[in-house]
Amino acid sequence: MIPSMDFGLMVPELLLIAAGIVVLLADAFLPREAGKDDPRGDVNDPRGINLGITLVGLLAAGAFIAFGRGDVTGAQETFEGLFIVDRFGDAFKMVALLGTILGVLLSDGWLRNQRLPTGAFYALILFATTGMLYLLSATDMVMVFVGLELMSIPLYCLAAALRWEDRSVEAGVKYLVLGSFATAVMLMGFALLYGFVGIYTGEATTRLDAVVTAVNAASAAGELPGFALLGGVLAMIGLLFKMSAVPFHMWTPDVYEGSPTSITAWMSVSVKAVTAAVLLRIFGGEVLDALHLEGILWVVAALTMFLGNTMALTQDNVKRMLAYSSVAHGGYMLVGVLAASSAGSAAVLFYAAAYTFGNMAAFAVLIYLSRVGYEVETFDDLKGLGTKMPLVGAVMGISMLSLMGIPPLAGFFGKFAIFRAAVTEGYVWLTVIGLLTSAISVAYYLRPIVVMFMSDAPAGTAKATGQAWTVRVALVAAVLVTVGLGLMPGGTLDWALESAQALVAGR
Repeated sequence: MIPSMDFGLMVPELLLIAAGIVVLLADAFLPREAGKDDPRGDVNDPRGINLGITLVGLLAAGAFIAFGRGDVTGAQETFEGLFIVDRFGDAFKMVALLGTILGVLLSDGWLRNQRLPTGAFYALILFATTGMLYLLSATDMVMVFVGLELMSIPLYCLAAALRWEDRSVEAGVKYLVLGSFATAVMLMGFALLYGFVGIYTGEATTRLDAVVTAVNAASAAGELPGFALLGGVLAMIGLLFKMSAVPFHMWTPDVYEGSPTSITAWMSVSVKAVTAAVLLRIFGGEVLDALHLEGILWVVAALTMFLGNTMALTQDNVKRMLAYSSVAHGGYMLVGVLAASSAGSAAVLFYAAAYTFGNMAAFAVLIYLSRVGYEVETFDDLKGLGTKMPLVGAVMGISMLSLMGIPPLAGFFGKFAIFRAAVTEGYVWLTVIGLLTSAISVAYYLRPIVVMFMSDAPAGTAKATGQAWTVRVALVAAVLVTVGLGLMPGGTLDWALESAQALVAGR
């Protein structure tokens, strides 16, 4: 029997794959200008063309999701149910695509500064984003694995893009080894769940809906075997690794510090948003309770919020501080995953959007400063730059205030939605822990603001290494959306709730 194949539902993913292939072909065949060779790459590759193709592919994929689907009121499946299109997945796809667009804009200036060729770099970003989109539409355990690997393998390569620097190579190798191990753990969990479904129902299938139905039925009848519970734990561990959740977070600061700054910014937001959505799709609803994972996820969320914030408090390196703070933000998303109601799922979506733009704004400042001669490693490197460049300092200040959850910025309404959903579902003590750890974050998020505006500027005058309009566009866009989501959160929250209801209705 030939399976139904509606490629029309995969247009965004196919557009990204096509853009990645075209970028590689352009990089290989377009003529290059004569210029001085550089051991790190040919600075005269077709940069503008590669950047344009990449942005057109991303914008076209986003435009199709926003305007080309028509009125998607219910779920549409293809490939015998391996791939699903619904408003929940499309909403997270838009967040992932917007984060990727900002990441590409930030990468352009960095690539020019490092004199690196752009073709393979942009192609890897496009292929990783394709994996994210497939993950968000996966309704089968095999499809989850394929999407996860399509996302992860390019990220391993991008983390080691500075191949002549030891810490970048270390970041790529560490991410590869630990990421592969986490994927193997997840696959073992899927294998156990597959075996359980086959034994319990007599039907061998890897469909997630069949797993959910079998687990709920067996749990209600008191017939859920121990190996099925172990399978659920192992599957969740593999996904928690991608979320940088405690105790699977130790790779995060080293990988984030060693990776290119633009890739660190992109990984810290898009990967977390996508993984949170996958956790909601697989473990949302009654599945957590049926597999007796609710208590485990409660503890993981609490530890992630606490350790992420306390470790960020002790950092002097700015990127490591942002890396540990990203661990904490993953913990807040896990609170929404634990709530798993329509309000909880919507809160995770809104929080993912708020965190994406707020964090991207912070990294955009670091990249902008590096382009004008200020290489920021520690907090001391930020001294006085707020008074010397007040607009850049204002962007960093807005970003930090949003990430710590100060009204009326987007981060405040994201945390408010998460905690309100958690209290509604009875997770009062977890909400208290979340509020207390948010108070801890005030100390380290205020530090860049204090250093930039209340310390003397460094001696000497830095010289710009070139103009980067792409960095400026990313900087302005990220901060405007951060402020806009905070001043007018109602429409976005309503959109998030409508998208989340599509997931809940399909359970």
